[in-house]
Amino acid sequence: MLRMLARMPGAVIAAVLLHLFLALAIVFHELWQPERVQPSGEATDLPTIEAESVSSAAIEKQAERMRQQREAREQEVREQKQAAEEAAAARRAEEARAQQLAELREKREQAAKAEAERLAKIKEQQAEMEAERQAALEEAKAAREAAQAAQEKAAAERREAEKARKEAEEAAKRRAAEEKAREEAEAARKAAEEKARKEAEAARKAAEERARKEAEEKARREAEEKARREAEEKARKAAEEKARKEAEEQARREAEAARKQAEREARERALREQLAAEQQARAEQDALGRWAAAIQAKVRRNWQRPPGAKVGWTCSVTVRQDSNGRVRDVSVERCDGDRLFERSVVQAIEASSPLPEPELESIFQEELTLRFKPE
Repeated sequence: MLRMLARMPGAVIAAVLLHLFLALAIVFHELWQPERVQPSGEATDLPTIEAESVSSAAIEKQAERMRQQREAREQEVREQKQAAEEAAAARRAEEARAQQLAELREKREQAAKAEAERLAKIKEQQAEMEAERQAALEEAKAAREAAQAAQEKAAAERREAEKARKEAEEAAKRRAAEEKAREEAEAARKAAEEKARKEAEAARKAAEERARKEAEEKARREAEEKARREAEEKARKAAEEKARKEAEEQARREAEAARKQAEREARERALREQLAAEQQARAEQDALGRWAAAIQAKVRRNWQRPPGAKVGWTCSVTVRQDSNGRVRDVSVERCDGDRLFERSVVQAIEASSPLPEPELESIFQEELTLRFKPE
């Protein structure tokens, strides 16, 4: 009957009213009979009046019972309706909690995926830097080998230049000796031919010739010596300039390699420091979440539900504590509930003193903002 009333309240009430109407019609038919004609000589008493009075009382009594039954049914319908509304509200709250849990799981999965991608990227960067470092080492090795080869080549060139200089000096000496012998033979021949005619003139000319030849020989030797010195100086300067440029280039390459190595080491060090900082931040964030959960759990255990508290009420409070976790002050910032609910939240926080300690000292805060939600 109750299930039918919950599904079709209008039809049930109409059926009840129809039965009551039929019952009243039967009662009226039985009680309101027409007045019978009595035989003559028989005095008529008042049964009709009495019946009429009794029927009115019965009708009122019946109407009162019907009214009470109707009120009882209406009260039952209201209670069932309220129960259905409360059940629907509970279902909605449960669905909202389930949706929040699903969103939280999805966010955690996304965060884990992003963290995995970031770590993979860091590993790739480290592999690339290691490859660059190996390439730089190979390049430096090749540069050192090239510099050594250049030094050996410069030494060989210096040895060849020295050998050429010695050969040039020996050739000049041979030419001087040959020229001198030829000139001496020519002079002897001329002297022999001219001896008879003009010994004095020959002697004078011979002396002049020897002086001239000596001057020419001296000038020639000086010119050759000057040319040799200039050639040696030019070769020396060319070799020194070449060696200087090669040394400068080698020094530049080594400095560039050292700079790149220092930059790579700095990047690696920065990446390691960044990774360590991020890991520390995640550890502090996780510890902070566990600390907040521990505080919330202890406050919920000490909370006493006040009369009239409704599901879904929340309070945002600021809690000040000392270094040992003892609560010094509690102030309500915003609250959905009434004064009794606010007072119950403050009492629960005060009863939870000292508050749980955090896992890490670095996340401890003397002033906390809590959002208290009983359910």
